[in-house]
Amino acid sequence: MKKTFLLICIMMFLVKFPIQIAAHESVAYKTETLTSTGDVIETQSAYTPIGLFGKNYNFETPEDVYIDKNDYVYVADSGTGEVIKFSPTGEIEQVYGRDSLGSPQGVFVDHREDIFIADYEQAIIVKYNQSGEQLMTFEKPDTPLFGSSTPFKPQKLAVDRRGNLYIVSEGTTNGIIQLNASGDFLGFYGVGTTRPSIGNVIQELLAFQSQRESLFNRVPSAPNNVSIGNQGLIHTVTSGSSWEVIRKLNVAGDNMLPADISTVSNLKDLTVGLIGNIYTVDNDGLIYEYDRFGNLLFTFGGKDDGSNRLGLLQQPTSIEVDSVGRIFISDREKGNIQMYEPTAFTGLLHQALSLYGDGFYIESEAYWDEVIRLNSAFGLAHSAKGEALYKQQQYDEALEEFRLANNRAGYSDAFWEVRYQWMEQNLQWFIFILALLFVLKTILNKLRKRSTKINQALSIHHRLKKYRLINELLYFKKFLKSPIDSYYYLKENKRVSVQSASLLFMVLVILYFIWFIFTGFIFNTNRIEDINLLLDLALLILPFGLFIVANYMVSTITDGEGRFKQVFTGTVYALSPVLVLLLPITIVSNILTLNEGFIYYFALQVMVGWSLVMLFIMIKEVHDFTVTKTIGNILLTFFTMFIAVLVFFVLYVLFDQVFNFVYTMIQEVMLRV
Repeated sequence: MKKTFLLICIMMFLVKFPIQIAAHESVAYKTETLTSTGDVIETQSAYTPIGLFGKNYNFETPEDVYIDKNDYVYVADSGTGEVIKFSPTGEIEQVYGRDSLGSPQGVFVDHREDIFIADYEQAIIVKYNQSGEQLMTFEKPDTPLFGSSTPFKPQKLAVDRRGNLYIVSEGTTNGIIQLNASGDFLGFYGVGTTRPSIGNVIQELLAFQSQRESLFNRVPSAPNNVSIGNQGLIHTVTSGSSWEVIRKLNVAGDNMLPADISTVSNLKDLTVGLIGNIYTVDNDGLIYEYDRFGNLLFTFGGKDDGSNRLGLLQQPTSIEVDSVGRIFISDREKGNIQMYEPTAFTGLLHQALSLYGDGFYIESEAYWDEVIRLNSAFGLAHSAKGEALYKQQQYDEALEEFRLANNRAGYSDAFWEVRYQWMEQNLQWFIFILALLFVLKTILNKLRKRSTKINQALSIHHRLKKYRLINELLYFKKFLKSPIDSYYYLKENKRVSVQSASLLFMVLVILYFIWFIFTGFIFNTNRIEDINLLLDLALLILPFGLFIVANYMVSTITDGEGRFKQVFTGTVYALSPVLVLLLPITIVSNILTLNEGFIYYFALQVMVGWSLVMLFIMIKEVHDFTVTKTIGNILLTFFTMFIAVLVFFVLYVLFDQVFNFVYTMIQEVMLRV
C-alpha cells in the first residue's frame, strides 16, 4: 500500500507539472551522469528550476532548510535570528526564536512535530512546540566523558524517533555528539576514519614507540552536516576531505556506503529523499543525486557568475527535498531559497529505483526498459534490468545487460547459471570425448610400436626439428626443465640465435594482445576501444629494450661476461613461462566465475614469478655472477633504467621549449613580413 501510494503521488505530480523530457535548452546549466564504464556524459535535464520560495519573507542569511512530513518548510536565518515556518505554498505560518535566538544555523522537526534549533552563538539547542512555546534547552554536557576542552558549538542537528539528538559541533573531530531526550550525553557517534595508505602503514611499522604516540594526533575531518532518512539511518557529509565524504551510518556507527563515493572536498549539506536517494550540494553550486546504495545518478547546477540566472547558486548552505521530489536550496549570499522540480525522466527513474531498491526487480523491469529507451548509456538501468532478468531465470539475456552495465558481480552470478545449465546438458558428451581421445591415444601408441610406417607418419615433428630455426624455437621447452644447462648452451652459441629469439618475442607480443583482448569479461578491466596499437607496442618494446641495454651496460662495468646478443636472447627465453601459460590462462578466464577467480590470479602469479626466477638465473649464468653480485646487478640495472627515463623527459622538455621558441619566432617574422 505504501509503495502504491508513493507511485500515485509521483504520477499526480507529473500530471500536475508536465515537463518535457529534453528540457536542457530551458535551464542555465547542464546535467551529467555516469556511464557503466565510469565516463561522465551529458544527459537530459534531471531537474528544472521553478522559482524562489518564501518571497513574502525578507531573508538575510538563510543557513538551514528543513521540510517536515507534511511539506511545511522551516528556514533558519542567522541574519534575522529567527526560524520561519512556511506552508507548502510559501506562506508564513509561524516564527520561532524572535528576540531570543542568537545565530540559528540548524533546524529539525521530529515526528512529534517539535522544533529543535541549533543556536551557534549561544552554544545551545532550543526545543519549541508548534505554537512557539520554548520547551527545553540543551547545553554543553557536564560530564568528564565529553571532555572539558571539547567545544560545543552546535551547527546542525537531527533527531531520531526515540528523541535522541545527533549534533554536529564546530571543531569536534570525535564524531557526532549524541544526547538523549533529557539532554544526557550518550557518547560520540560515527567517528570518521582517515584514508589508508602504504606510507602510513610503513610509517607505523618503522616508527619507534615514542614516535608512534605522535601518530595518534592524526585525526579525521569533522562532519559539517547531518541528516536522517526514513529508515532512521544517520547520514553525514564532510568537507575538506576526499575520503568518506558521504556516509550512511548503521547502529554501530559504521559507514555503509563506499568510502570513495565522491572526491568532492567542498560539500556543504546533504538530505535524504523519500525513496532513500541522497542529495548533496557543494560550495560551487553543483548538486549531486545518489541512489540509496551510493551510485551517482545526476550532477547539475553551477556557480552564478553574476548573471543572476535561475538555478545557479552563489553560496549554498543547505539542501532539502519534499515529498514530491522538489529540491529546496538556501543561498546565503543571495539571501533566497531556490526550488527545482524533477523532470518526467527523473520521475520515471525514481519509480524504477523505488521498486528496485525494495527488491521488486521483476516489477521494475518495465520502468528500466523505458529509462534505457530514453538514455541507453545509463549504466544503472542496465544493471537493474539484468537483476530483473536474472530473477526470471533469463540468464543469457541477463548476461548481456550485466555486460552493458559493466557489472562483473552480476555477470558472474548469471554466468554460473548458464555454465551449470550447459554442464547438465553436455557433461556426458564432454566425458565421452575425453574417454575417446584417451582410447585413441592408447591405440596409436600401440600401433607406433608395431608398425614402422605409422611411427614415421606420426613422428613428423622429429623431422621438423632437423631445421635449425624450428629446433631453436622449440628449445624454449628445455629452458623450463633445465634453465641452468640451457643458459650454458645459450652462452656457447650452440642452441639459440638472435633470429629465433626475435620470432619468440613477436609471439610474446601477439600473446599479450590476445590476453589483453580475449580475457574473460569477469577478469578483464581493459576496454577494446582504449587500445592504441602503436602506443601499446611502444609500452611493451621500449621497457624490454631498455632493460636489455641497461643490463648489458651495467654488466660491462661490473665485469660481466655476457655479450649483448646473449643478454637479448637470454631475456627472451627467460619469458618461456609466458609462452606456455598465457594462452591457457586466457582461455580458462572465460569459463571461471568470481568465486573461482583465485585460480586465474594464482596462475598469473605463478607465470610472473616463474619468469622472474628465470630472469635471475639468466643474469647469473650469462654474466657468471655470484648470487650477491646478481642482486646488485639487477638493482643497478633498474637504477640505470630510471636515470635513462629521467634524462629522456628532461631532454624532451628542453627540446619542446626550443621548438616552441623557434616556432614562435618564425610566426612572428612571417606576421611582420
